[in-house]
Amino acid sequence: MSRTISHYQLQEELGRGGMGQVYSAYDSMLDRKVVLKLLAPELMSEEDSRKRFLREARLASALDHPNICTIFEIAEIDSRYFIAMQYIAGKTLKKVIGGKPLSLDSVFSIGLQIGDALAAAHAKGIVHRDVKSGNIIITPRGQAKVLDFGLAKLLTAKTRGEKLEAQAEELTRMGAPLGTPAYMSPEQARGERTDHRSDIFSFGVVLYEMATGRLPFKAKSSVDVMHAVLHEAQRPAIEVNTSLPPDLSTIIDNAMAKKVADRYQSMQAVLDDLQRLGVALRFGAQGVPDGVTTPFALPKRRSSLSLISRFLPHKRSLAVRPGEAKTSSLRELSDQDFSLASGTNSVTRRTKKSLAVLPFRNLSGDLQSDFYALSLADGITVELAKVGSLTVMPTSALSRYQDKAIDAARVRSELGVDMVLMGNFLKAGERLRVTAQLIDAIGGAIVWSEKIDADSQDALQIQDRIFQRIIAGLSGGQAPVDPTQLLKDENEEIRSDAVRTLEFSHDPRALSALVEALRDPSVKVKAAAVSAIVKMGENATGPVIRLLNDAIDDRDNLTARYAAKALGLIGDVSISSVLIELLNSDDKFVACESALALGRLGESKAVPELISLLDQPNGNLRFAAAEALGQICDPISKAALQRRLTDEDEGVRAKARWALSRFRKFSDAST
Repeated sequence: MSRTISHYQLQEELGRGGMGQVYSAYDSMLDRKVVLKLLAPELMSEEDSRKRFLREARLASALDHPNICTIFEIAEIDSRYFIAMQYIAGKTLKKVIGGKPLSLDSVFSIGLQIGDALAAAHAKGIVHRDVKSGNIIITPRGQAKVLDFGLAKLLTAKTRGEKLEAQAEELTRMGAPLGTPAYMSPEQARGERTDHRSDIFSFGVVLYEMATGRLPFKAKSSVDVMHAVLHEAQRPAIEVNTSLPPDLSTIIDNAMAKKVADRYQSMQAVLDDLQRLGVALRFGAQGVPDGVTTPFALPKRRSSLSLISRFLPHKRSLAVRPGEAKTSSLRELSDQDFSLASGTNSVTRRTKKSLAVLPFRNLSGDLQSDFYALSLADGITVELAKVGSLTVMPTSALSRYQDKAIDAARVRSELGVDMVLMGNFLKAGERLRVTAQLIDAIGGAIVWSEKIDADSQDALQIQDRIFQRIIAGLSGGQAPVDPTQLLKDENEEIRSDAVRTLEFSHDPRALSALVEALRDPSVKVKAAAVSAIVKMGENATGPVIRLLNDAIDDRDNLTARYAAKALGLIGDVSISSVLIELLNSDDKFVACESALALGRLGESKAVPELISLLDQPNGNLRFAAAEALGQICDPISKAALQRRLTDEDEGVRAKARWALSRFRKFSDAST
């Protein structure tokens, strides 16, 4: 092989594997040392795989973060793809750990840096998929750098299998724990679709490794390791290293929850807890081991409070004992806030909780069934009023909310209640289906949800069932509902209503559930999901980009259209590069939605591509391009729009006239 590739002079081979070969190289154009990764030809041989990689690699190359290895270039020379990236002097975190626990200073400093890098990537729709201590470099200054964003997806099933077999052989020979399988999330080990919460699990494994000096799951083969990941609870970090703060062990356990819905729902939530704990512990700079001199980034001190319970009020028992059930932080929050049990806990001695039972919404379209709306609510209210530890709003004060999708926070602001019970019913013949959700009006979490099918004559039975569930939920006797379950009903109306409920719930799991609702086969549910997602703003950008990429890979063009539409309505300019690439999508409606989204964003960089769409044979594409160019109003598109005044399609001619009229308005306004 030539020792020169483009303007890079290869120097030393740093490694090789399933991805290809890695070299240190000299960039003769910019006079700097770089790392060159030559991708194995078989990884890029499939067109779909190549397109997906290039999409993700371009997104990753746009990341500008001090804790992410910078990608300088992605190019192809002589049918061989390569990536040029930043050269970083230092050691892998795996070597820094060296089988021994790091100091708390190092755990917090390095953990916060890695977490911030992952949070920044997730915000742009990039999931790492292979977070591990071997993919993180620690510089002599203590700065952490995360490598290889977006590359793990390149590994085909065959390649991944070969890689695991090779690692298993190495394990048998060396007696050491496996690499990547030991960091996999359970859903990754099962081969299921993954999202950013898989990275959160892997990050929890890295925290565990830094805090204890060992991996939570180890065995003699890759199969055994993945079985442990799927079925065995890790030994709590505090039991391995008894000097750890109990709160740190709890944060690790919450990040490594087996069920996705029980895990932290965003990397930012993990960072917030780590930040607060670091501040509360007031750790100082004691140095990073193994020749690394000083922690690179210490958390800012936000408060002089010393008690960690002030920062992590939702942790009931921070040290999990053997045999004791572990619960998510959201569950613990719900249990304490709504406990009706007697005892000495200060939370249970609080004043009465107040609750409003809203009129149930009629999804049947049958006016004769409307009486259930108030009768169900009234019956439940009467029973709840008998509970001495609850204050229940009278039904007469709630009739104004009938047949409305209401934000629980709005009800709280208007009525001052702590909790809201809302639901709907669907009558079909003699059967009645009732869906109800109990929502924490303060934090927005869905405490529980229930779907009840019964004979329409058994309204009292339904009321009793809901009453019992409310009491169980308030007393901590019910596990929190997974919002995705609300979207799996076979009835389209109920799924649509579930989307509206999630839109107002403020539950931390709602965003992931709503993004998943974009996959729903019903166009009505998809449209409702777009509306709900857009209201969540830029926080939704990353998850929707991930869904869009998956939909394109799955050739689910209808879902891709709605995802592109949602991105455009969110209004995050940072995703323009993704939308520009989608203008060349094989699905013309995806291209149309992308064009319209770019127009809403006013993205002038897209003008050349949009002008070229005006010459496409597809009338919908020409119409969308004219619409977008009219929104952007870049003078270079004026001539192309004028040519469309004679387009064979009347809709395109009308849109071109509209676009040109906007040019005149802008010209008049500027003079």
